[in-house]
Amino acid sequence: MTKKLEEEFNLPPLDEALREDETEEHVPTMEQSKNTIVEVQEQMGISEKINSAFKEVRGLETHETEMDDIAKKAIDSYEQLMQLGMNVSDMAAGKVFAEASNMLKIALEASDAKTKAKLQQIDLMMKKARLDKQENKGTEQDTVQAHVFDRNELLRIMKEK
Repeated sequence: MTKKLEEEFNLPPLDEALREDETEEHVPTMEQSKNTIVEVQEQMGISEKINSAFKEVRGLETHETEMDDIAKKAIDSYEQLMQLGMNVSDMAAGKVFAEASNMLKIALEASDAKTKAKLQQIDLMMKKARLDKQENKGTEQDTVQAHVFDRNELLRIMKEK
């Protein structure tokens, strides 16, 4: 790493950082490793249940592929408009770049629509499970251990699958 990069990103010298890493080795204990493995397996089980529930929902895959297509086309259009904007006069470039930014906005909205549809489906499933439980239709086998996730964690789990 060069001195300029270290100064630009306000980083310590490479030799110093490597020495700190060697002295501060954090090796988890066997108990911590087992707990982590069990926790990850539980989370994966929940993720698999969510994915299997999505398979029962008809039309979700169609919506997902349509939104992927829209996002891809919008990104392609953005790239073409950016190249065009670089090759036109300054007066016309502003409008071309504005349209290019609109293409990025469309791509972002398409990917957000996918996520919103999945989250809405999860919400509906939870409401249905709650209603079933209130009506005493649920059996002991239907009980699911609940975990609280924030939005980013759910998105990361769905992205990994």
